[in-house]
Amino acid sequence: MKDLTVRRLLTLLLTLLLTAALLCLSLPPIHAQDEGEMQIEAILAQMPLEVRLGQLFMVSFFGEGLNETSTAFLRQMTPGGIGVFTSNGVSPAAVTRSTNAWQALAAQIGAKVPLLIATDQEGGTVQRLNDGFTAFPWGGALSAMPPEQTAQVAAMTATELRAVGINMNFAPVADLRHAEGRFMEKRVWGHSAARVGAAIAAYVRGLQGGGVVATLKHFPGHGAATDSHLALPTVSFTRERMAYELIPFRMGIAAGADVVMVAHLNVPSLDPAKDTPATLSRPIVSDLLRGELGFEGVIITDAMDMGGVRQNFTPAAAAVRAIQAGIDMLATGPNLPITEQLNMKRALLEAVLNGDIARERIDESVRRILRLKAKYGLLAGWQPLEVQAAAERVQSAAHRAALEAIYLRTVAVAYQQPNLLPLDPQRSKIGIIYPGAYLSAGRTCSLYGEPTRQLAYSLTPTDNELSIARQINTQVDVVVVFTFNIDEYPRQARLVNTFSAQKTVVVALQNPYDITRGIQPAAYLAIFNPYPEAIRAACAVLYNAFPPSGFFRVP
Repeated sequence: MKDLTVRRLLTLLLTLLLTAALLCLSLPPIHAQDEGEMQIEAILAQMPLEVRLGQLFMVSFFGEGLNETSTAFLRQMTPGGIGVFTSNGVSPAAVTRSTNAWQALAAQIGAKVPLLIATDQEGGTVQRLNDGFTAFPWGGALSAMPPEQTAQVAAMTATELRAVGINMNFAPVADLRHAEGRFMEKRVWGHSAARVGAAIAAYVRGLQGGGVVATLKHFPGHGAATDSHLALPTVSFTRERMAYELIPFRMGIAAGADVVMVAHLNVPSLDPAKDTPATLSRPIVSDLLRGELGFEGVIITDAMDMGGVRQNFTPAAAAVRAIQAGIDMLATGPNLPITEQLNMKRALLEAVLNGDIARERIDESVRRILRLKAKYGLLAGWQPLEVQAAAERVQSAAHRAALEAIYLRTVAVAYQQPNLLPLDPQRSKIGIIYPGAYLSAGRTCSLYGEPTRQLAYSLTPTDNELSIARQINTQVDVVVVFTFNIDEYPRQARLVNTFSAQKTVVVALQNPYDITRGIQPAAYLAIFNPYPEAIRAACAVLYNAFPPSGFFRVP
């Protein structure tokens, strides 16, 4: 009987052990994602409230590296990020010295968490880093080229930013072009939501695949607005029209964009509250972007030193309203005094302590910011970059060489009458007309055959230049006129119209919408950026040395 009892106990024990083993096999393993969340919670638990509030700021200040004032400021702010502007350095070595100094200090203060370091490297008119960095394609060029090349440009941009310690780019620009919004016309990528959206998605994949955070801007769409740096613009589109404006943002989010920047725009169809910037609007930030669009990443404001938000709110009051609306991070901007930035943090602290902002609301945003840092390896630790090798890491020479092939596939022939192109100097008398500021247009095209007549004109053509143009019109069979931003230099339209329309080819050097400024040539090409590589590509297409493959449709 005793032996039977022992056998039964042994059988029960073996059954329990077998059940436990099977149960362990059926349990999911501890994934890296779970470990990452545990790390984030551990970091969060060690953060006092004031340190948590600091993580919500992308601060800015003047000067390379650190001095006594900026060091004291960072110790008080314990920020989550720093924005790089030209005062912080423009050469690879100077920027690297700054980012090294900032990260070294971040490792000693607050939660000792590395910084997000961001800049505006859109290219063209908004490129903070220029000395020793590549002038990449920008604006409409990025949607004119095939998407795989857009991704290539983004990946090269990521290489240059990471080379100097920058891990976040305030790009791409997902706004759409509108005739009434000329402030953004050169920076936007086009007017077709589907075409722009595809390019935005490609750029996001290329940039983030290169280890740099992408930022979709300026939500919910700045294309039709006036300059929000100066005052609060109103976008009067219907909600249905705004749905069209959101398409590039939706496509960028679907591609995995980790940050969205909200603009200082009043959009009554999305939030009827009077004179309320989108940055301070819960219906736009929380209900639309976070809710309807399902965005789970970090939501950041446009610079809080801009007139669009300062018109009706102090920086401190705006900071509280923005966090209440659902913003995760406040970009202070380069022109907000450090005293005002400190006031913003104090205002948030008071709002939490008096119950106007729940602590849980702060923790939600801090978790998102820490997840973003974890995704890009920042929580694994930081190592300083060697300053003297910064220019070599940027690889600008190799990138410029790569642009030759990229621009060849960017030149867009928007339309042409039959038998006008390609140019053939053996069959036709050709005139080449170009701004004197861009002599390479005449020189490069002349390599394919000496033109009958050339004219280098002033950006604002003089009466004498117009007189010479009339003479050239009688001496050539076809004339190529390179234009540069007719909107800024309207007399260029008079120059184009001096020539007989049926034999005129216009090449827009920068703004592809020159065609909408009162000219009607027989053929129209857009090259989007007035860079040497783009001009060489334009001449190759004009003379049939390379087939046109870029995309642009006249609106």
